[in-house]
Amino acid sequence: MIKGHGDDIQQYGGISVNFSSNVYAHFTHNGLFAHLSNCLPRVAHYPEAAPSRLEAQLAADLGIEPSQVMVTSGATEAIYLIAQSLRGCRSAVLEPTFSEYADASLIHDHHITHISSLDNLPADARLVWLCVPNNPTGAVLPIVSLLRLFSAHPDTLFVLDASYAPYSLEPQLSPADGVKFPNLLMLHSMTKRFGIPGLRLGYVTASAQRLAPLRRLRMPWSVSQPAQDAGLYLLSHKADYQLPMELLRSECHRVATELADMGGMGQVYPSDSHMLLCRLQARSAASLKEHLARRHGLLIRDASNFSGLEFRHFRIAVQNPSENDELLSALRLWLSTP
Repeated sequence: MIKGHGDDIQQYGGISVNFSSNVYAHFTHNGLFAHLSNCLPRVAHYPEAAPSRLEAQLAADLGIEPSQVMVTSGATEAIYLIAQSLRGCRSAVLEPTFSEYADASLIHDHHITHISSLDNLPADARLVWLCVPNNPTGAVLPIVSLLRLFSAHPDTLFVLDASYAPYSLEPQLSPADGVKFPNLLMLHSMTKRFGIPGLRLGYVTASAQRLAPLRRLRMPWSVSQPAQDAGLYLLSHKADYQLPMELLRSECHRVATELADMGGMGQVYPSDSHMLLCRLQARSAASLKEHLARRHGLLIRDASNFSGLEFRHFRIAVQNPSENDELLSALRLWLSTP
């Protein structure tokens, strides 16, 4: 899907706070920008065709082998490579969730089954897409449930998109544990962890045998030199990029409570992360989005195009308390106006 994602800030002028992106917006990138400026002469040469230096550093950081990690141009490249590697198979997508799982599967002629529960997986499903924490609900599946699922279906490949794992305080399956399962691929996002969506940087972790088909399909030079330089810098400066998860979690709870108490709000879904899925009682999310953007400079995610949701659904990712208060005030005003 080219159009219809969040963070479409280019379509609007004067946006002061972006709630539509699930990427934390308050990191200071001065050190990274200075480093990339010093590295700019490197763009006069080709980068590594496969970013093996960054993969080795990631492996050391994660406590796994370099053969068990593959860097990609954002987690989205990995999604499309996985779908390509199993062209024409039966895929199951647990919804509502990120649209690219189904889109990548369709492009590569998968037969897709949309499911709302993992209790009864399609018997012929060769591939199952999971997002934990899930986008757009923020829900986390317990580790014990995931391990039971992987063990119960040894012939099914599970893709566990852990891109939002840093944004939850709930226990998460680690890459070091994930590589022990031969039927599991885990997706990760440096984009989201370090707040660099414009650089497109992600990676996959799995057993070396499970990664081999993806490596054969990977396009050379898909990860640019600036992205590789940024990745190496960020791994050595993690202390400068600490997510304030206690604050984000408490703000998520506070904002959810205040939203639920507003007249005209139909439902606020429970979340285990920093994002909230909401459903208006009657009015459309599209009209709310336009009003907030044009009148208040606040951008939210119209979630009506997620499969399984409808015109009243929208999603926000909480920011700092004063910004959240600004959104709450604007929402109260809009909901109180006929």
